[in-house]
Amino acid sequence: MARALDGHLTAAYQPIVDLGRRRVVGYEALLRYRGDHAIPAPVFAPARLLASAERIGQTVELEEAALREALRARDELPCDTSLFVNISVSALVDQRVTDLLRAQGALDGLVFELHHRDTESLKDLGASIAALRDRGAAVAIADSTMQPETLELLLRLGPRYFKIDQRLIAGVSGSRSKLAVVDSLRHLGEALDMSVVAQGIEHLADLNSLDRLGIAFGQGFLIARPAALGDHPTGLSLLEAKPTMADAGRQELAVIVEPVCELTESELDTPLLPGVDIEFEVIVSELREPLALLRRRDHRVANVALTIVSESHSARQAIKIALGRHPDARFEPMVCVDQFGACTGVVRVDRLIDLLLTSTSSGHAVTAAGPKGHSPRRGYHSRRH
Repeated sequence: MARALDGHLTAAYQPIVDLGRRRVVGYEALLRYRGDHAIPAPVFAPARLLASAERIGQTVELEEAALREALRARDELPCDTSLFVNISVSALVDQRVTDLLRAQGALDGLVFELHHRDTESLKDLGASIAALRDRGAAVAIADSTMQPETLELLLRLGPRYFKIDQRLIAGVSGSRSKLAVVDSLRHLGEALDMSVVAQGIEHLADLNSLDRLGIAFGQGFLIARPAALGDHPTGLSLLEAKPTMADAGRQELAVIVEPVCELTESELDTPLLPGVDIEFEVIVSELREPLALLRRRDHRVANVALTIVSESHSARQAIKIALGRHPDARFEPMVCVDQFGACTGVVRVDRLIDLLLTSTSSGHAVTAAGPKGHSPRRGYHSRRH
């Protein structure tokens, strides 16, 4: 921990985007450990670093050091963007952090993203927040539990932003339950005059669902991974080159990728709900990387040879991959992945051939809507009773 506090901390910045206008409105500073030959970076992943600090009673020291590092980027921020910094209630009311922020002068464009871990510091929080707001700062509440303490923070502080946890956002496009919960949080935000930020957006279908719900802001790997501030595009939308549901035809494979039920190896024995008809399932890792493709037919499950294509492949590249397989497997579906290697669905070879024929006859890529009757994504029909 001493090494981490002694100049080995750095920050990565993840863009936050206005989903309606597709423009960057802010960056969240995320703690990173700068490794060296003595202690490589993976030894102190952010969660492990925080856990270590909490175990030895140095949480505030770690948060102060992380905040100090994040604030270095203030002068580098593009115009009209905010800097979101993570901090606990106990750290925000600590005198060391108060002194650090006092030295910053005006705090315009700074958003304190509060993570509530204790109740003892709440009594001192109101005055601290009022002082920060007087100097131009704003407040965001980040909490997925919605426990009484979170509601108390929402009601007491009246934050400008409320951030929805990735666990609710992942797969929201295919889950009625998640859609209902996210929509209720949007209504809560409107009632309390808060803007809602969806965290952990990794898939285009989820992005479009959130956009249709009216969620104001979002962030996630689909938009951009955390990186040095200078490595991110500025001024223009990060999503300009990414297709919406209306123009998915601009990317050939995006037209024919069918959503598929995803499950981890631990879920293999979970029975399907009655009436759920699923032909294909993809076994995925914790990072949603495809490990195996299964076919369900006549109450039997069989392995299908796993072939992976990328969303970046053209239809011609994909058909070459398909036809390069063993003759017995040439017409089996292929699993499609995004730029991060995460599963996005399956590509059927017959539809790929249709796509090529249509493209050849018309002289350009097809722009038809995607296939109907998709197999559900994980969450669309739960496997659990």
